[in-house]
Amino acid sequence: MDSVDVLLFEHSIIRLKSKELSEIKNALDGFIPFNEFVINCHAKHEDEIVFPILMKKEEDDQEFIKYVKRISADHKLIATLGGNIEKWINEKNFEMLERRIPLYFKTLLEHNLNEEKDIFVRWKPEYAVPFKHIINSFGAENYRSITGASDEMILKYYL
Repeated sequence: MDSVDVLLFEHSIIRLKSKELSEIKNALDGFIPFNEFVINCHAKHEDEIVFPILMKKEEDDQEFIKYVKRISADHKLIATLGGNIEKWINEKNFEMLERRIPLYFKTLLEHNLNEEKDIFVRWKPEYAVPFKHIINSFGAENYRSITGASDEMILKYYL
């Protein structure tokens, strides 16, 4: 599997988890590790590997490069919103959680859809580079607990 295959797999996991974690009772226990995965593994993979490669390969398309930079900037917005939600979970501020958890998932899911339809389609298999270090820095056990990926899957298919 190359980077975009893994990111698309993770987008599927994110879609499934968003349904579960949109309910506050589930978010109280599961949102914080999920958000850490989104920011410190998934978005990091995009920002450090996929986006730079695509911008270099598409350097003549300045509109595309501006778009990728805007999509990458969304990661900061998602991280800030996620950080606030983590704070409100710790404070048990249910009013803010009721208002902001749906916004977080709406923003995240729209962001991922834009990546799928506008950015990842430009990826080619020959762009593949190792990315297992991203998962290792996040923590393989943490990755497995969020995605459900097996040890065998990670060892065999993740470059």
